[in-house]
Amino acid sequence: MKNSSLKKADHLLNEKLMAPHFRRGFQAEYAKVLLTQKIAEIRKKSRIDQKTLAQRLGVSQQVVSRIETGENSNLTIDTLTQLARALGHTVRISFHKSTAKDIALEVGG
Repeated sequence: MKNSSLKKADHLLNEKLMAPHFRRGFQAEYAKVLLTQKIAEIRKKSRIDQKTLAQRLGVSQQVVSRIETGENSNLTIDTLTQLARALGHTVRISFHKSTAKDIALEVGG
């Protein structure tokens, strides 16, 4: 049963992705999810808890939690560079030629 439901959901999503407006919104949200997951992944690999990261950033643990869960939709370049620095990383931004179906933001690491 679950497999059938997933196939229906995949089919529906693929249909929706055919519409350029929906695809752009989906890709933007998907990129944000990837970014927030990468931040949490780097923090965990660095063996730093949210409270410690928050102290390094001068914010509350709740702010870090909201960033990692995507509830904070206002991630600026300054915030990203501060996060990266607090985790012993850097931020690298590059621009690549794309096609209409490419996701606008790739998150690497």
